[in-house]
Amino acid sequence: MNKPNNSPTIDTLYLPSPSDFLTALFNELERSPGLLDHLQLDHLCYRVETTERYEELKSALLQDNELLVESPIKGRQISTFRMAEPFQFRGRDIWLLELPEPKPGSPYPEGWEHVEFVTDRPLAAFSDWITEHLGIQETDIDRSGVNKPLNADLRLRLKGGLSVKFHELPLDEVIRIELGG
Repeated sequence: MNKPNNSPTIDTLYLPSPSDFLTALFNELERSPGLLDHLQLDHLCYRVETTERYEELKSALLQDNELLVESPIKGRQISTFRMAEPFQFRGRDIWLLELPEPKPGSPYPEGWEHVEFVTDRPLAAFSDWITEHLGIQETDIDRSGVNKPLNADLRLRLKGGLSVKFHELPLDEVIRIELGG
């Protein structure tokens, strides 16, 4: 039996339920429900407007959740947490939360920003699958991350400011590799 989408841990942290965000994203992404069911929804990203809010949420998250890493990336810190209780959505358990500090001079409204999936095939073949099964135009696939030395990605920017990335490796495995574990 699934737990409600809004677990006590999320309420305690003043994070809104990701359900509305995920519903909108899946509605934009899937031609028909279930097309992405075979993919692992690896993690959610929650953005904040200020460094103070980043520190507040990071501190609150540290109370009950495991900080996998806090690393400087592109001029700001990004923390990744394994949640004590997963976010739940349509039968999926989403264990990882990415919390980026805002970039200096680049304000961003607080809220859910993107999700990332783990692909079931190499990115080149997955790109073909996206166009065939999701109806995404080849020109709408952002390939700027395809040459990353570790965990290359494809990105889609959808209507309403929604964003999704597809990787070949789960984020916690990438972190383990980067930390030499």
